[in-house]
Amino acid sequence: MIEPVKSDEVILIVDDVELNRAILSELFQKEYSILEAKNGAEALELLEQNGGHIKVMLLDLVMPEMDGFQVLSQLRNSRWFQQIPIVLITAENSESTALKGYTSGVSDIINKPFYPEIVRRRVKNIIELYNHKRFLKTKLQEQYRLLEKQAEKLKKANTFVIDTLSTAVEFRSSESGFHIARMRKITEFLLRALSAPHAQYGFSEEKISMISDAAALHDIGKIAIPDEVLLKPGRLTPEEFEIMKTHTTKGCEFLESLNYAQDEEYYRYSYEICRHHHERWDGKGYPDGLKENQIPIWAQVVALADVYEALTGERVYKPVYSHEKALSMIVNGECGQFNPELLNCFLEEIDNLLMELKQPEKQLETPSLSASAKPAASQSETFSERTLRLLELERQKYRVLSDLSGDITFDYDAQTDLLTFSEKYTEMFGGSFQMQDALKAIENTDKILKEDKPIIWKVLKELTSEQPVGKMELRMQTLVGDFEWFEVLINALWRNEKGSECVSLIGKMTNINDQKLETSRLKRQASTDSLTGTYNRKAAVELISDYLLSELMPQGACFY
Repeated sequence: MIEPVKSDEVILIVDDVELNRAILSELFQKEYSILEAKNGAEALELLEQNGGHIKVMLLDLVMPEMDGFQVLSQLRNSRWFQQIPIVLITAENSESTALKGYTSGVSDIINKPFYPEIVRRRVKNIIELYNHKRFLKTKLQEQYRLLEKQAEKLKKANTFVIDTLSTAVEFRSSESGFHIARMRKITEFLLRALSAPHAQYGFSEEKISMISDAAALHDIGKIAIPDEVLLKPGRLTPEEFEIMKTHTTKGCEFLESLNYAQDEEYYRYSYEICRHHHERWDGKGYPDGLKENQIPIWAQVVALADVYEALTGERVYKPVYSHEKALSMIVNGECGQFNPELLNCFLEEIDNLLMELKQPEKQLETPSLSASAKPAASQSETFSERTLRLLELERQKYRVLSDLSGDITFDYDAQTDLLTFSEKYTEMFGGSFQMQDALKAIENTDKILKEDKPIIWKVLKELTSEQPVGKMELRMQTLVGDFEWFEVLINALWRNEKGSECVSLIGKMTNINDQKLETSRLKRQASTDSLTGTYNRKAAVELISDYLLSELMPQGACFY
């Protein structure tokens, strides 16, 4: 059995003549570890065991069992073929032999008899060349990975800006930022589903991603619609509807004003979706009255996605329709006519689409604002500054929540003094899952053992932007009526890096009562006699010492 070497600088010499191996070994043994093989089969075994350490293989051509060309043939299927340079050493100096050798993949050919110093220099040059080649390959791979990461970061940044802007528009019309996420998801799903049976579309994954991102801008023109029209509950008058219809062309004007290359594919998708997502198959849509295949297919897909999402979501002008009602309205043409191929695809895949929409992981990536965060013109902050700040705060909150386990989670809003628990809180303690005037309620509640309440205020007082995480153990009264131990973890979120204002507390509560009881039992077992139940000597000494050292102990003497 051939033992693998431990050195990282190894030369493998393959020759059936021991003297030749000895001469070559003498040339390199001061700088490298040497491995010797007397035939091709032995060389392949050594390569398999030590390939990662071998810098070059010196290969004789004429050998028993397996000659040099046979070794080269076997190596073509090996992972080491491109990584280890091979120098062929042979007494054959014909052109045909040299050509066959180079064709087989050798790096150099040295003819016997050879001059030792020339062999040493040529082999050293080949090793340096391959080392440099490996270095360049590694650097190239690192640069490629770095470019991939940068491209991914740039894509995420672009998506975030698009979602932020789109969410701001949706916010003016009282629609949730989740509408943007669902629009992107439905568009992406329909494009894939449509490509499978209809080869004429042939959307690549890159195009699907690009169109889905562009779909987020479909209603960007609503930013130019007056509030009295955009936010009006109930049906619009004919005049108001004409104003609302201009959001398609206003959105295009907005896109045209951007400093963006208008021949770019992404710009074209965004522009055509923004302008044509209210066109209909029968030509009765707006603003241009296009019909059938005059409407770009990506605008048709977004139009269907927008209608379904609008029907199943809450709007100021309509109630929420059930999934079944929404499908019925779409099929019956109550929302306009759609491409029959697209509509059939939508109906065939609707069950799979619903499963996709129920997946939670993508939803939290979309910016979301609370109702209290709607912008007011009188505020000193600009609309974009306020939106971006609140989006960042929401992102932090959801990121922390996603890291927490599934026990009782809670979220405290410092501005409203409102404490909100997960549903499991009600199951364990009863009452409401929300606590108004939370700080006062905690001070007055009987659910927390009175002796433990100072711990809460102490931990909260110690929270800072540098140390935002706190931990405490409390005894709380459950629905059963018993006080049980709970471990509480808190994470504070601050308005800015300086930590001037804590805006939220997020955390979880874990029931550790069983652990506490078991720990107490083990301590009691370790400190008492198993027969009498009285304290053993060690425990008694500790108790007496603690009592004597206590500041509360009255003056006196102890005799025993």
